[in-house]
Amino acid sequence: MASVNDRREHIATLVDEFGFLSVKDLSEICQVSEMTIRRDLELLDGQQRLQRTFGGAASLRPRPVESSLGDRFQFLTKPEGKLVDRVDVLIATSVNPKYDGLLLEQVGKKNIPIIAESLGVQNAETVVAVDNYHAAQDLGRWAGGYAQQHWGSKAVVLDLTYHLVNTQARSRGFLAGLKEVIPAAESLLSLNPQSRYETAYQLTRDALTVYPQINIIFTINDIIAWGAINACKDLERDASSLIVLPFGLEGDTLKDALLEASYVKAGLAMFPEIVGPTCVEAAILAFHHSPLPGQLVTPFAVLTPETLSEWYARGESGWKLRWEVARERLALPFGFDLSGTQPASLLPRRIGFIVPFMEHEWYQNLTATMQSHAAQFHIEFEIVDVDKSLEDEVDLRRREIARCAADLVAPGEVVLIDGGPLSNYLAEALLGKQSITVITNAMPVFDLLRGNPGIILISTGGAYRSSSQMLVGPTAEGALRELRADKVFLMVAGITFDFGLSHTNISEVTMKQAMIRSAREVILLADHTIFGQESIVQVAPLTVVHKLITDDALPASTRLDLSKLGIQIILANV
Repeated sequence: MASVNDRREHIATLVDEFGFLSVKDLSEICQVSEMTIRRDLELLDGQQRLQRTFGGAASLRPRPVESSLGDRFQFLTKPEGKLVDRVDVLIATSVNPKYDGLLLEQVGKKNIPIIAESLGVQNAETVVAVDNYHAAQDLGRWAGGYAQQHWGSKAVVLDLTYHLVNTQARSRGFLAGLKEVIPAAESLLSLNPQSRYETAYQLTRDALTVYPQINIIFTINDIIAWGAINACKDLERDASSLIVLPFGLEGDTLKDALLEASYVKAGLAMFPEIVGPTCVEAAILAFHHSPLPGQLVTPFAVLTPETLSEWYARGESGWKLRWEVARERLALPFGFDLSGTQPASLLPRRIGFIVPFMEHEWYQNLTATMQSHAAQFHIEFEIVDVDKSLEDEVDLRRREIARCAADLVAPGEVVLIDGGPLSNYLAEALLGKQSITVITNAMPVFDLLRGNPGIILISTGGAYRSSSQMLVGPTAEGALRELRADKVFLMVAGITFDFGLSHTNISEVTMKQAMIRSAREVILLADHTIFGQESIVQVAPLTVVHKLITDDALPASTRLDLSKLGIQIILANV
């Protein structure tokens, strides 16, 4: 019989694989009671391994959206080189604190202007965004009027929201507007579908099953609305007894749904056709160092099936904004010429755009309008792959840490090199060294250095572990008992003040411990991402470390606390 931990690991894996599984499904798969499954899900939810929902659990892992929102937008080919060397201006949407604090900090150091879209980011010249609270408040007032007219002022709300400041403002604004009209309106549930179609679908099904009295579903974007709409359809909810109100009307999908006047009776239009060019115009002004306000407020309008055709025309290629109506009725951002007739002198060569959710029609259409508007000025436009850019930035920092480590190796010294993400970079940095001895259990390090006649190379021997390409076991540990090194360059998977240095595999841990015992000086190589993590097996307390080479993204407070332990901090120059 599988252990409790094995069962929970299996549950987490299954939920990630399928996106959502019900308590009943998991009970049958694991052959335990539904009560046991509920306890398992509560624990896994607390560990942030999955999201507990009514009747089951949803994955927290990003997945491609399987919906009728259209094909995924194709990314433009990214040129080689670092982002900060490629773009003259960056348009950025806040992705997560880790990304904002790492890549955008480097952009700021290069004095590259940043235009924030939707939500402020550090060092931004301005934020191009709708007034989220007041826009949603208008939609809430409309919902109140609809509920008065059709349901005798009964209003029970399911709020499908997101954790960011701007999306939370939408949820608050909607409820405030609704209660202006119907003070007794009830906000029954506020749930976070992680801005994912399948999670929104399942949460809506669960909520409507448990609380059939819900008659208003407010969603902070279109992809969540589309999940809610399809849940209503599959539950065969009467469209006259329930409405779905999206904040966005970002593309064709929800405009088509609005035209049908089934579940969607109104929606808040944010006009990506206006926001996109506004971002580009702001980028041009920022490149000129022209003054910009703290926020460039973009317009909005509550649209209904009756008014949709006043604002948009439906053609073979989809819905197109009626610009003559927009210019007449909307307050376009002050000082912006959206016709693309600005003089072509002193323009940025390339504008980059960070996109967090490319499956959303908002970003698909925003990207298309930005690219089109930039092309009028012959400005190159690049979509920035968030994950790849962050990976590149961390990789750059690791290379600099390795270079600093190599600088510490003097002729005549004997050094131990541990295996890990940084070891290959360290080996490359040592290639030009002469008259040094390197002892290693990392096969990639051995292969890189064996062509240099100026380096005496010693392998520890041992059993080969293919997953990490390292030599481990009693033979390797025995070899280290007979050797003495001036320095060991150590790498681990986790570093905390409580648990110290930790790693993932016991056979590798015992090798690291043997290396520590064999060296006169322990030098830890660790970028900032390793800190705050605890792996499975403890290697040693932090006090065994003499020097730490890290990058400047490690907070100053953490560096000070490490210094108090007697550890010398060396910052790589990134």
